[in-house]
Amino acid sequence: MQRGIGVVANMNISIGINRLAGLIFILMGVTFLWLGLDFGFGSMLRIGPGFFPVILSSLLIILGITVFAKSFLADESFHMPRVGPMTRVLASIAIFAALMQPVGSYIILPVVVVLAASASPQFRWRSALTLAAGTTVCSDLIFRVGLGLPFYAVGTWFGG
Repeated sequence: MQRGIGVVANMNISIGINRLAGLIFILMGVTFLWLGLDFGFGSMLRIGPGFFPVILSSLLIILGITVFAKSFLADESFHMPRVGPMTRVLASIAIFAALMQPVGSYIILPVVVVLAASASPQFRWRSALTLAAGTTVCSDLIFRVGLGLPFYAVGTWFGG
């Protein structure tokens, strides 16, 4: 198979999991530090609203550097997971967010639960449908009946 621009062929990237975690910690710490500097830092006697974000993000950067440095001592690898299951889970979240109001919980919840469950290698229709029915009934009882949230059992597209 010829590799070209736009062709994703068997993503077999190998990176140490601790190295990846260290890089993520450093990236998050730098981002939070940059955002925290917009607030007033204050002084040690009278701390400002930016004091804790700056201190905590600095500690996160130090932790990231430590984890990243220790990753060179261990020999472990992390392989990118398959894209298909992640796509199904993310699609189920997006479908739920977009269609909960117009379709309603009695229709959309079983659909997204079965779609998300299909991402598992142990997917079985019987267990997925049982889970979908249980999730739909429990969420209706908890959120709509118990808490009184304005969820539609049947959405506006179906006259609800």
